[in-house]
Amino acid sequence: MKSEKSSFWRNIILVFGLLSVLWIVQIIQYFGLYDFAGYGNWPRHIEGLKGIIFSPFIHGSFDHLASNTLPMMVLLMVLLSAYPGIALPVLVFVHLTSGILVWLFAPPDTVHIGISGIIYGIAAFLIASGIFRKDRTSITIAIFVGLIYGSMIWGFIPQPGISWQSHLYGAVSGLIIAYILRKNDLPQTTGEPEPVDEDRHFFDVAEK
Repeated sequence: MKSEKSSFWRNIILVFGLLSVLWIVQIIQYFGLYDFAGYGNWPRHIEGLKGIIFSPFIHGSFDHLASNTLPMMVLLMVLLSAYPGIALPVLVFVHLTSGILVWLFAPPDTVHIGISGIIYGIAAFLIASGIFRKDRTSITIAIFVGLIYGSMIWGFIPQPGISWQSHLYGAVSGLIIAYILRKNDLPQTTGEPEPVDEDRHFFDVAEK
């Protein structure tokens, strides 16, 4: 119990630490203390390579940042709590892979900023893990994320001023890493674990 409580508060600190960085960057930019515009992801330009790392920390406005804050907080907390052993590799993979794909394939006359690509990557990982892993806890998490954030699918539709490419490649990255790590760090369950029939699909209804 003590270990679970310490893990919970550690996750809280990590989540709010990351969100604090995002807000501090936006405040610095808002008051003109530093211009982060040059750190966006500028596809197929050498100057834009640094944006693969730094662009998720930059937002165009407080409204932009505010719209990303709650989903990032919820999804990252779920990821850290349900998959503590692989949460960091998932984040790093989604961050780098989505950024690289945007740099390679997005239009060269665009600049991409914001953490929404990582948000889509985490959501895709959590949903895909329920499909690939087939255990009850992962399926429950996948259903929860699908119900709460299923409307995010509209983010794949091209819209002016919105980096739908970041959304798309973030989701693709999440799917890929969910498949790669499908047998790693199964979520903890309470009680005795149920035997898993490898040949049974999770949509099948068990006979009673």
